[in-house]
Order: sequence, then structure tokens, then C-alpha cells
Amino acid sequence: MLTFLALLVLIGIVLLFVHPIRQWLLEEIKELSDRLLLLFLLLTSRFEDELTEDGRAEQKLWREQRLRNLRGLTLRSRHRFEKSK
Repeated sequence: MLTFLALLVLIGIVLLFVHPIRQWLLEEIKELSDRLLLLFLLLTSRFEDELTEDGRAEQKLWREQRLRNLRGLTLRSRHRFEKSK
């Protein structure tokens, strides 16, 4: 048990002080929380119930466009962050 606890502490220290690993981990956590929030909103929303097939197709296109925009913002933010160092 003590070895396991020591291993967890060591992993925690590595994650806190190794910048690329910490940055990667934070980005993964943010992406996971975004996906969970989107899933929650999709499951609890009744928005698409009243849409026609054309409306659903249009909403799907808009959703894909927003995701592409978010991915682009993420890439630009990472690039800007890396340049500032």
C-alpha cells in the first residue's frame, strides 16, 4: 500500500512539474469536460424533437461548423501560447 501511495505521489509530482505533460493533461481534462457537457445538453434537450429532416440536417451542418471553429481556436491558442515562451 505504501509503495502504491509513493507511486501516486511521484506521478503527481511529475504531472505538476513537467510542463509538456501538465499542458497535455490540462487540455485533455478540458476536452473531456466539454464533451461531457455537450453530451448532457444533447441528452436533456428536446430541441430536435420538433425539427423536420431538413432542419436536422441543417443543425448537423451548423454543429460540425462550430466544432471545426472550436478546434481552430484551440490550435491557434496553443500556437500563441507556445510562441509566448
